[in-house]
Order: sequence, then C-alpha cells, then structure tokens
Amino acid sequence: MLEMKKIWILNQYAVPPSMPGGTRHFDLAKELVRKGYEVTVFASGNPTGKDTQLDTSEAYKEENIEGVKFIWLRTLPYRKNNWRRVLNMLSFAFRAVRTGSRLKTTPDIIVGSSVHLFAGLAGYVLARKKKARFIFEVRDLWPQVLIDTGNYSRRDLRIRLMKLLERFLYQKAEKIISVAPEGARYITKLGIPGNKIIYIPNGVNLDSFIDVDMHFPKVLEVVLASLKGQNKLLVGYTGAHSVSNNVETLLKAARIVQEQGLSGLHFLFVGEGTEKATLVSRASQWKLTNVTFVDPLPNSVIPSLLHQLDAAVMIFKRSNVYKYGVSPNKLFAYMASAIPVAFAVESPNDPVAESQCGLSVPPEEPQALAEAIIKLYQTPSEEREAMGRRGREYVKRYHSIPVLADKLIECIEQVAKQ
Repeated sequence: MLEMKKIWILNQYAVPPSMPGGTRHFDLAKELVRKGYEVTVFASGNPTGKDTQLDTSEAYKEENIEGVKFIWLRTLPYRKNNWRRVLNMLSFAFRAVRTGSRLKTTPDIIVGSSVHLFAGLAGYVLARKKKARFIFEVRDLWPQVLIDTGNYSRRDLRIRLMKLLERFLYQKAEKIISVAPEGARYITKLGIPGNKIIYIPNGVNLDSFIDVDMHFPKVLEVVLASLKGQNKLLVGYTGAHSVSNNVETLLKAARIVQEQGLSGLHFLFVGEGTEKATLVSRASQWKLTNVTFVDPLPNSVIPSLLHQLDAAVMIFKRSNVYKYGVSPNKLFAYMASAIPVAFAVESPNDPVAESQCGLSVPPEEPQALAEAIIKLYQTPSEEREAMGRRGREYVKRYHSIPVLADKLIECIEQVAKQ
C-alpha cells in the first residue's frame, strides 16, 4: 500500500496554543508528527491586520512549532465583515497556491479546510500542481451558513457562484471530512456519495487539562484571587462576544441571578468580539456587580482558567446554522476540565445531555438559563464533581486528539487505497 506521509493543511485561521483561536489543526498535526508524518500548516500571518506573524518585508515565513511546520502567509488586512474580508480570503488562497507551488517539498496529501471555500479551492489547485491527493474538510457549510444566517438570499449571484464552487470541491475531493455531526446529511443531498464522507469532530488535547500549571496575566490573577477569597462560585464563558454566540442572554441571566440576591455566584466573560463593548456598557447600566469581563487569553492559558471555574456556559443564538449539529471547541474544553456545563443551544446533538455532565436549556431564554445556573449552584459539590467527571470521560472517548488523529489517519489510508 502507498504510504502517504507528507501532509499539507490549508487553514487560514490555524494557530498554535500560544495564540487565541482554534488549535484543531496544530493539535492533529502534532499527533500525526508523533506517528511519523511530516505536516505543514499554511495559515494567515495577519488574518485581520493585527498580531502579525510577519515582518513588513516578508510575504511568508516558515516556523517550526513543536515539530509542526507553519507557513505564515501575508494576507490583505480587513477590519469589518465587508468586501475587504472577501479580499482577505482570496489573498490567502492566492498566497497559498503561489507559495506552495514554489516549495521544493512534494506532499502526498493536501487538505483544504473551510471556513471559506477559497481555502478548499487553493488546496485543490495545489494538489493538481503537486500531483498530490486532495481532501476537502468542511468546518462551516458555506454558502449554506450564509443563507441560514439570513444575510444572503439563495437567488443572490454570489451565493449561486459559491454553490457551484462548493459542488465542484465535493466532486473533486477524494474524501470529505465533516466537522458537523450530521454534515453528511447535507452533503449527500447534493448528489455526493455517503461513503466519500468521514465525520471528524472538533476536540481537545486532554494532556493540556491535566496537572495544569496555574499561570495568568497579573490582572486576571488578582481578580481570581479576590473572587476565590470571597468563596464565590465562578461561572465562566470563554469565546467570541458576537451576535451568533448570543452572549447577551447570559448577561441577562446574570442580571436575574443578582436580582434574586444570590451573591455567591459570579460570572466571568472571557474573550472579544463585536458585541463586547455593548455588553460591557449594558452591565454598567444594569449595575451588575456579579460580572467581570476579561480580555482574550492565549489557548495555553485557558486550561488554567477553566480549572478555577465551578461551572461553564455553552451558548448560541437559535439558528438554522446548527441544524446539522454543533462541534464547539470551547464545549469540549469545558468538559475536559471536568466542570459541569449549562448548554443553551438548539441542535440535533447535545453532548451535555448525552454525557450527563450538566443541564440543557433552550437558547435565547435568560430565565431558563438563570434557573439552570442556580440549580448547579445549589447542587452539592460532590454531584457537580461527578457531572464533571462524566464530561471528561465523554471527551476522552469521543473528542480527544489521539482518537481524532486516528480517524484522520484512517481517512488518509482510505485515500491511499483508491
């Protein structure tokens, strides 16, 4: 059987643990390297024009991070979700093809990973140029997600063009990886054979959540010490403060908790996003004393923070976007930390209910979310700990990186046999 040991992964937003963002491909690549593969990740060195990995004179830069080669590409900056962001995506695809074509290395497999379809297209073009096999990974079902959010009509010319590109990539890919649990249900409706699709969800590196070295930015360290000194039960949310994440519902739940006089509960909002300024202003307007906002943290610090929490909240806005299931990194991080979770998401899958590691409530209902959090607060600590252990065991079985890496290797081996 042909051995396929050199893997290229194109994901504009891939990052190592030292940076905020999704570490899916770093974690998987590190595990593949451990098993004898050579993995190169192509990512944007300046996805929004901030925190650039590149000097001003560099078009790209190579960096070895724990055995994984990153190629940081210069992309056009953007600040708002407008046409400049489209140019940013296109510039990533162009740079990936141009830079990859010039490298002397010849990969065996190229994985083009959405969010956007242009990364998939770049992966396909590079695979043709390098005579490599092409795998398309679908993390967001573009352009369907743009229709389901209500931002675009099916009749929009841009959507129709993206539909053509989407179908083209599904047809040309030798395997399709779906991150969504029921993504195959959507893809097969487009005439793609089901045996071409493999489900590899998001997950976590459990080693990062064992024997955690407690280290925080000084400001956060002071906040945590103060809250713990007051014997507060800490409820946390980590991630984007955006409309789709529906963090306002959690803030309203915190208001309900305060109005009920439950001073032993405190909420930490960790992250950044378009709605954060509004949320901070609203918390001040409502005179909430049980809420603290924290700046985004590197992934390497998140396990330390989660080990300080007594419960966490997984929340999304009600949307058709989630009708094929959810696979949120932050949920699996919560579960890996062995803390109970309040799950406020409408989706065909519910890992919290499946593992019995917390409580599930409908989204966009502050009263129901507040009641769930209060119930966790009133639950004896021994039972909360049991919930947490069940969540960790579930993640270990279904969402740990070694398990997911084995699935990826299985996918690679299936391609090798074709």
